[in-house]
Amino acid sequence: MEAGKGQSISSFTWQGTTRGFDGKGKANVDLSFQKYENSIYIEYGLSDNWTLVARPAFQTVRLRTGDIVDEADGLGATELSIRRALGNVGEWVVSAQTGAFIPGRVENGFNKPLGQRGLDWEIRALAGRSFRVAGRPGFVDFQLGFRERAQGSGNEIRLDSTYGMMATPKLQFLLQSFIVVGIPSSRRAIKTNDSLKTQIGGVWHFNNDTGAQLSLARTLIGRNVVRDTGVTLSWWKRF
Repeated sequence: MEAGKGQSISSFTWQGTTRGFDGKGKANVDLSFQKYENSIYIEYGLSDNWTLVARPAFQTVRLRTGDIVDEADGLGATELSIRRALGNVGEWVVSAQTGAFIPGRVENGFNKPLGQRGLDWEIRALAGRSFRVAGRPGFVDFQLGFRERAQGSGNEIRLDSTYGMMATPKLQFLLQSFIVVGIPSSRRAIKTNDSLKTQIGGVWHFNNDTGAQLSLARTLIGRNVVRDTGVTLSWWKRF
């Protein structure tokens, strides 16, 4: 973000499913999962090269597996990160980001008991560029991260990608994928979690500063995670 400028994305998300992926990646686990989340993602330019990122979220989560029910509501894990713009490589803009996920009383990560404490850390490399397709402006963004997780959870490699294009001067389409690859632990009690989630959505830009988004998401492949479907409504605001 430019110095002294920022943006916020306020979102309401529902996720649910009755199936989960087992340790071999088969969606044959009988369960019940419901999650409601209100979150706000904020970016603010501290200078032309440094950007502050924050994302608090309030959640209501209920997970039943067999006869065991785990449920909670309140503040989930809150992200606090800082990003440094490193420069350009050809048409690409390259950045680096580091941050922490401060635990709350609800969800703090894959396959982790609700409310379990432990501070997670992450480092992330980002690269993106803009382009035009059939005269329409678009962009691609790739992010590669390593997340160190606490309290008996396996570390993770994360690869996020976004493709966006302005279909009309007001309507922007977004296609995203979120990949999590669990790093096997030497401790047998720690399960490895993998996930591939895709999301498709559209943003209607009322003007340069405000917009409304509707997105649909689905976990397509996984291991030791729920096979959830989600709907998100968001409000974009630049300031």
